Amino acid sequence: MSEAPAEQQEQQAEGQKQVSSDELIKRMERLESSNERLLDESKAWKAKYQSVKSEVEQRETEQMQETNDFKGLYEKAIQKAQSLEDEIKNEKKSALESTLKYEVAKNAKDAEDTDLVLAALKLKKKDMLGYDREAGVWKGVDQAIDDLRVTNPGLFLKEKPGMENGRPQPVPEKTVDELITDNPSAVLNEVLKNIL
Repeated sequence: MSEAPAEQQEQQAEGQKQVSSDELIKRMERLESSNERLLDESKAWKAKYQSVKSEVEQRETEQMQETNDFKGLYEKAIQKAQSLEDEIKNEKKSALESTLKYEVAKNAKDAEDTDLVLAALKLKKKDMLGYDREAGVWKGVDQAIDDLRVTNPGLFLKEKPGMENGRPQPVPEKTVDELITDNPSAVLNEVLKNIL
């Protein structure tokens, strides 16, 4: 009789686990819907902020034009040009960074971590790197990586057996003579299993 109450307790515990998992699923659904709602609200408020900001700038410009504040208009135009120039510089810097990262990944296939190799290049081999604006390519990356292989071998993987240039190579099958020489008892056991 003591087994029956124990089974009932287990069933109740499983039922509580099931209820709690259902509750968790409902809670997750509510959180996901809240997240979506907040994201939509954020987008709406951002759009509203951008429109109000542009209206304020438009009014300021109109006021300056009405009062013939050419100095203010000039300063405002300079600020806008400077912000656009900074934005362009950041975009170019980002593009250069991504192409350098690509070149490092292409030339350092055996690297433990390409980000570490990239950082080491920037710190130790910066003088070897150059960017050709006309061709749009980095120069000297391969030589710099070769130098890093010598000066910092810990950044690169050691060649593993069965690997060549970081790629797995097929293992040649052993001949019967090689199998017998390597492990004669295993070959004998295998033959006896096949016969019997």
